[in-house]
Amino acid sequence: MASEFTGLILRGALFAGLAILVLLVLRRPLRRWLGAALAYQAWLLMPLVVFASLAPSRPAQVLQTIQVLRPVQSLAAQATAAVPSSGQADMLMLAWAIGAAAMALRFALGQRAFLRRARAGAAGPASVGLFRPRVVLPDDFAARYSPAEQALVLAHERAHIARGDLPANLAASLFQCVFWFNPLVHLGARAFRQDQELACDAAVIQQHPGQRRVYAEALLKSHTGAFRAGLHCQWQSPHPTKERIMSLQHTLPGTFRRAAGRCILALMALGAFGATLGARAQQPVAVSQYMVSLALVDGSSSPFGFDVKADAFQSDGKGMIPRVITPAGEKFSVSSGEWRLDMIVHPGETPDKVWLTGKLFKGAALVTAPTLLTRVGEAATVRVGEGDKAFSMAMTVTPQP
Repeated sequence: MASEFTGLILRGALFAGLAILVLLVLRRPLRRWLGAALAYQAWLLMPLVVFASLAPSRPAQVLQTIQVLRPVQSLAAQATAAVPSSGQADMLMLAWAIGAAAMALRFALGQRAFLRRARAGAAGPASVGLFRPRVVLPDDFAARYSPAEQALVLAHERAHIARGDLPANLAASLFQCVFWFNPLVHLGARAFRQDQELACDAAVIQQHPGQRRVYAEALLKSHTGAFRAGLHCQWQSPHPTKERIMSLQHTLPGTFRRAAGRCILALMALGAFGATLGARAQQPVAVSQYMVSLALVDGSSSPFGFDVKADAFQSDGKGMIPRVITPAGEKFSVSSGEWRLDMIVHPGETPDKVWLTGKLFKGAALVTAPTLLTRVGEAATVRVGEGDKAFSMAMTVTPQP
């Protein structure tokens, strides 16, 4: 259980990091070509990729033949590999839980401190509250900003609430808690918050196209230096003020560009989802083949004769021996009258050893269920019954090319 959970976390962190790297490269071109709003929405690709990476793997598909996915497939396989021992898996799970709890505590304490400052009138403007969102203002709000600037600042914070940015910040924080050990996740969260502010700036400018200068002056008055992002949306964002002001000069995309941008984002989502599933596809594995020869050692009342049903027979110089060609891990059967032997061959720890597991039935009744470890080419014997009624079966396994 612990090793499987650890594998899921590592795989999710791997694909989250890859998605963030792609988005960090594309965020500026997307903002320039499609607008700040669609560049911000592109961050939805990251959770989409993570959820796709956690889906059960499928048999290899066409996407698996794309060479660029080979390194990702290799990394995904390593991230999914089982932890060597249960003790190590438990230790890794404990370390992850401590880190996730510490990160969650950091967010909780930071948010609590901000709300305490907001109640004292020393924080804001900001939008807070998941279930009852509201705008909080500092005591010097009216003195610091002109009436026109106040209207724009309030429009900015209300845009955060209308767009659902507060739940989005909570989701980003949860990703940071789950993948606290991946620095790319924290870097991506910061870039996500920056793009969130730029998208909100663009929304306000679209509503007030003639107020760019006033908006820029309001931003300059809010440049207070260090800022720690929390679950709230704050006017003093972590984004460089200079870049926010320069972005106000960009031409807002028209209806056609917005429609084209949505189509491009949809194609990016489908491509990212498909590529992730392709990277997660199970690699075709060559299955070992074995020939199993069954020697019937007659007891006084052995139930077997030469009417045994099998794939083929071979001669041992004394009689005919049933011979079965079987892939590793697949069940094969030999039967005689009301008796039936079901067996499965598994590779052993070394190439010269194999495991034989099976069940011997008489009618519907289970007589015995042997499990044998034997060397290839050597007979493994199963004895059934006691005294005069006992009989034995010897099985010899030979690997096939």
